[in-house]
This record gives sequence, structure tokens and C-alpha cells, in this order.
Amino acid sequence: MRFYGALIVALLFLLSTGASADIKSKQEIGAEAKSKAPHVSAQQLADYRAGDDDYVLLDVRTEAEFEAGHIKGAEWLPRGRLEFDIQERVTDPDARIVLYCGTGARSALAVLTLQDLGYTNVVDLEGGFEGWVAEDRTFYNRYGEIKRISDQEEEQ
Repeated sequence: MRFYGALIVALLFLLSTGASADIKSKQEIGAEAKSKAPHVSAQQLADYRAGDDDYVLLDVRTEAEFEAGHIKGAEWLPRGRLEFDIQERVTDPDARIVLYCGTGARSALAVLTLQDLGYTNVVDLEGGFEGWVAEDRTFYNRYGEIKRISDQEEEQ
């Protein structure tokens, strides 16, 4: 019984000192990374794709997310393998690299990581894959090209 009493006192002390206030939430971490990482819009990426611009498009989501749907031309390099595999994929530290994830938090963190590794021209796709699809842009999976049908198109 003494142990539980001491445990309760310790927990109350920790709560009263605000120890948990020092830990950032995943939303705070993502928002901070998004505010620091440079971005391109879905339109800018579409312009890269339509033009002769040389760039590398990396999808840093999980394999299941990538397989469910990805932007045409994207290479899958999961966030958890980025630091270990990037130098094999992109040897030029000045190459233009566009990263994306689901909503932009993981890819913003990945941008900051690549900058720390010495890559100089790395950007995050603003809004991530969800932002891309929300603009009614096509994406691909093993079944081929897919385009979301907007609510307005369904009403016509």
C-alpha cells in the first residue's frame, strides 16, 4: 500500500511541475516542421511534370499508402528509410527533390532531414497527397490512372 501512496505523490508532483508540458504533440511537431520547410503547390508540381524540369519526386508514406495511390512518377522511399537510402537514390546534393506524404507533416520533417544531410534544393508538396487529390488531380496505383470525381461533377 505504501508503494501506491508514493506513486500517487510522485504523479501529482510531476503533474504540478508541468513535466508533460515539455512534450510536444504530433500535431505541434508537424505544424512546426511545415512552418520551417519550403513548399511547392500542387500547381507548381503539375508544372514540373508538364515541363522539362528535372526533379525527383519521393513519396515518404508507408508502402500500403503508396500502393493504394501515388502521384505519377513518384518513387517510394519510406520516411523510416530516408536517411539510410537517400544517397543511393539521389547522388547530387543540388538536385531538385519534391517530397510528399499524406498531409505534409512527415514530408516536411523529411525535407528538414535532407537539408541537414546537405541537400540544398528540397521542397515539400503543400497539402501532401490529400491536397493533390483534393484538387481533382489524377493519381496511380496497380489498376492504373485514377481521378477523384468531385461533388460538382456528380450533380451534373
